[in-house]
Amino acid sequence: MKTKTQANKKNLKKPLETLENPQETLTPPPISEKPSRNVLIGLSWPYANGRLHIGHAASSLPADALARYHRMIGNEVAFVSGSDCYGTPILVAAKSEGIAPTELSDKYHQYHTDDFNSLNFTFDNYTKTTTPTHGDFVRCFHRQMYDGKYVFEKTEPQLYCGTCVKYLPDRFVEGTCPHCKADAKGDSCDGCGKILEPEDLVDPKCKLCSGNPVARDTKQLYLALSKLEPEIRKFYDLHKDSWANNAIGLTGRYLKEGLHDRAITRNIEWGVGLPPEAKSKFNLSDEEFAEKKIYIWAENVLGYLSAAKEVSASFTETPSSLFYFVHAKDNIPFHSIILPGLLIAGGKELPQWIMVSSEYVRLADNKMSKSTGNMITIKDLVCKYDPDMIRFYFLRNVNDRKDVNFTEEDFKAVINSELINGFGNLVNRTLSFINSKLDGKLDIKSSGNKEIFNEVGKLIHEGKTNKALAKIWEVVTAGNKLFDESAPWKSIKEDVKKCEKDLGEVVTIIANLARLLYPFIPTACEKIARWLGVALDKWEPVQLKKTISLGEIAILWTRLT
Repeated sequence: MKTKTQANKKNLKKPLETLENPQETLTPPPISEKPSRNVLIGLSWPYANGRLHIGHAASSLPADALARYHRMIGNEVAFVSGSDCYGTPILVAAKSEGIAPTELSDKYHQYHTDDFNSLNFTFDNYTKTTTPTHGDFVRCFHRQMYDGKYVFEKTEPQLYCGTCVKYLPDRFVEGTCPHCKADAKGDSCDGCGKILEPEDLVDPKCKLCSGNPVARDTKQLYLALSKLEPEIRKFYDLHKDSWANNAIGLTGRYLKEGLHDRAITRNIEWGVGLPPEAKSKFNLSDEEFAEKKIYIWAENVLGYLSAAKEVSASFTETPSSLFYFVHAKDNIPFHSIILPGLLIAGGKELPQWIMVSSEYVRLADNKMSKSTGNMITIKDLVCKYDPDMIRFYFLRNVNDRKDVNFTEEDFKAVINSELINGFGNLVNRTLSFINSKLDGKLDIKSSGNKEIFNEVGKLIHEGKTNKALAKIWEVVTAGNKLFDESAPWKSIKEDVKKCEKDLGEVVTIIANLARLLYPFIPTACEKIARWLGVALDKWEPVQLKKTISLGEIAILWTRLT
């Protein structure tokens, strides 16, 4: 299933800009210059093995704010993501539910689509890895890598379960991390953040039967990350200043420790098959070729390009001049090391690359997790609260330095004190006063402030949505202060002209806030824009020099109890 937004229908046609110094274009130009660039915004692909929880919302919402902002400043946007349908997480969940992997992944893909829609995400393409487009793209990409010097064959041990009579891919194995001694999965350790191979684990167990698997030699294809390390390090040094703090730190740590070659194929029944050329290129027997699939970590990150190809057929040949990757911190190495490594191995030039990676959302100081059931789903929260409230809370709090400890008490306190008492109160008391005292009509001759759009735009461009909201809230506070100090309930009795002039300035602030806040709380901003006759498709000050006629308005939100 593919979800398309109506906001971005043009093709992405501009060629890749190779940047000697990406900082030259990190800061967006002033709004008066009307920039036009091609921008790919890639949101990490959630596994299609369970409902999305509020941690997914927190790490994902900056991507939608970025997409809305870049459309407003006139850029061509491909905002893409999809459901990650292959690999062992899906096999494990399908076995647990007693259904086929295709049935399970299709079910949760629809749930994911519904969850993102409920929070008003504006994807240009929300797809899934089981589409023919994605499979064909991945096979073609891997075939092209075979022509370079970074893919090689090697016979290495893979864990084999004699009871289940099968090789065990990563998520079918659990054990003890060899580095920090915590419980770990076969592909990574949540305790220390290390990327692992199942064979690395101490005392490994088969997740299917709890038996003790043994290592058995099998031929696999490998990506020579050790050879790619100088290029990846150069890429890191060139782009890291536009990355989130946690992405800089974790990637720097991996590079300091040194990169190790990783298998790009695995013996598993559920995944994207190898390109036919692999059989002769690497002298694989019929049995070896049939039992192998492209390892999920070397397949799913290519989904950004396969999904973008569906937005524009020419995209993969003339890629975007600016890439954003938005995700939680556990996905950092896949976007800062693995994907760049694959692209370099495939002979692709790398564009400007911005990493927006957030820390976790925790519940009662425990990590959110689908596997442990410690979570609140997006569906649960949307059923109780307005989507704009959810967007505001997480965009305000998400950051790259510390986890967010979610409680409904804190959620209600923030929404009541800031969103409702701050912005909602400013809008409703101002427009209600005009309706009740001036018959809903007001002659306005005020203009917005260009500087605030430049300041907020720079912060959004850098992926700092929480700081952007804080800057906007300075305007909200100024608007409330102006309303209080002008005291229209008094001046309307003493000096109607002054009352109208002061109200005009407050309404102009509200109109500009509707544009500034549109990437964050779009539904409320659309209501205000209708009431004031303001367009939301531009990132520039509102020149509100006209007579407004409000008509019927409504309270934006009621206080949470």
